[in-house]
Amino acid sequence: MLIPKHVGFIMDGNGRWATQRGLPRSEGHRAGIQHILTIIDICHNLGVEVVSAYVWSTENWERSQAEVQALMYSIQILGPQLAQKLHDRQVRIIHSGSRQGLSKAVLKVIDDAVQLTKDNGSRILNLAFNYGGRAELLQAVRRAIAQQTSPETITEKTIADSLYTVGLPDVDLIIRSGGDKRMSNFLLWQSAHAWLYFAENYWPALSQHDIEQAIKSFDQGLVRRQNDI
Repeated sequence: MLIPKHVGFIMDGNGRWATQRGLPRSEGHRAGIQHILTIIDICHNLGVEVVSAYVWSTENWERSQAEVQALMYSIQILGPQLAQKLHDRQVRIIHSGSRQGLSKAVLKVIDDAVQLTKDNGSRILNLAFNYGGRAELLQAVRRAIAQQTSPETITEKTIADSLYTVGLPDVDLIIRSGGDKRMSNFLLWQSAHAWLYFAENYWPALSQHDIEQAIKSFDQGLVRRQNDI
């Protein structure tokens, strides 16, 4: 079975997972952050080298102030612990997303994690935090213009080299938890040819079985696509 090199996760359902258990939504976000480590271990044991996790979208700021504050607090408390555990596993952390709107405390957690793990090996966790795919593409175009690039010289590589994920392989497989079937503005350029898999389990309950089923679906889809060529 072919193992995808880069898997992206849309971490959906934290709040619903908590509500289902009679817990405040903030507990769902805490559980979701902690579950990242479990997913990383599963993926790397299966042979996946790069994991992208959609932690917080630019649209999520529209949620209630209480929920936003709870998540940011969880990042500050749990982030350093997660970073150290990933460092112990030789995982390199990358941040994809805007720094605008984030507090100094949250930025420090992100920057410390990136700095701590910057010399680690080929295992990578790309955290899409305060991220929006359209905004990323808009930013890439603006960079090209700022570099006084003439329109006829702009190539796909010009755009790819201006993205947050420069240097990473394109996404092979996207797994969305929580049952919804949409992309939610996640890594739009990088996922142009990705296989999509939608799991019913909420993110904190996403299991190894879910991931194995997604990889099996990816492998079968690739075989069908090759047969159609």
